[in-house]
Amino acid sequence: MRFSRGTVCAVLFGCVACQPTGDTRGAASAVVAAADARAAVGSATGSLDIASWNIEWFGDPGNGPSNESQQEQNARDVIVSADAEIWGVAEIVDEAQWNRLKSDLPDYDGVLASARAVTGRGNAYSATEQKVGILFKRSVASVLRAKLILQQHDRDFAGRPPLEVTLRVTMNGVSEELVCIVVHMKARQDAESWTRRAGAARALKRYLDDTYPTQRVMVMGDWNDDVTRSITIGKPSPYRDFVDDSSRYRFVTKALDERGVSSTVGNRSMVDHHLVTNELAADEQPNSARVLSSFTGIRDFRRSTSDHYPVVSRYTVNGDARR
Repeated sequence: MRFSRGTVCAVLFGCVACQPTGDTRGAASAVVAAADARAAVGSATGSLDIASWNIEWFGDPGNGPSNESQQEQNARDVIVSADAEIWGVAEIVDEAQWNRLKSDLPDYDGVLASARAVTGRGNAYSATEQKVGILFKRSVASVLRAKLILQQHDRDFAGRPPLEVTLRVTMNGVSEELVCIVVHMKARQDAESWTRRAGAARALKRYLDDTYPTQRVMVMGDWNDDVTRSITIGKPSPYRDFVDDSSRYRFVTKALDERGVSSTVGNRSMVDHHLVTNELAADEQPNSARVLSSFTGIRDFRRSTSDHYPVVSRYTVNGDARR
């Protein structure tokens, strides 16, 4: 990938507990076991591997996994095992536990939406709310600026305005800015929730169209809905505007959705997606998008760690000036 002056990566998340269980599509097949994790992520010289993961109610003893210390250790093990350069994370509740996780990952640094360094944060994220954040390898990236965006559409984003973090990324002698937008979309399959997801998607698309019309952009993570159809019965995907605008955007995870791959534990919905602009699509390693579903030493992933699996995709970084 030849980084342009404003490469963008956006990360969006959701909650599997609100997904339907009656999906009749075939069982997922494109998943990666722990033995394959390093082959799938973080091992290719010159590649940029980006993972998204909803770490269910991280740091909240009243919700999600009940053993907080075990969840923290498992989250660390998953991140170390996968070895991706950048992680978008969601449902981070307790800032102290977030800081402990970062301290257990000496190769990584990170930004949480509620951090003082985030411009415009105001009262958007309280101490007990689910927060979005980003982790990145210190050897690859550093933060230039961070802010909350699209706060005028706060309700459509379920009270979780997107976090935009601009990183300075350096790989293979190429150094450029990479903007990451982290979003946690509205959950549940009722009609109102679908309407709010669709509203958030329209606002996000307008923002990307207007702000980054020619740059490399990635939107990756949990959109809390499918992209080929909706979890809301009788509705199209709320992200159809992105799908239909194929000259500018492509879901690299769409093939997983079409094959019935699930990114959630105990459900058959593929709600964690990676969207790229056409500028970045050319740099994706073919069919690189996959779900990491099993990790050595972690038992009962759903109860001990999260109701979502990490999703990853890979991009070539070689300083190519072909454009």
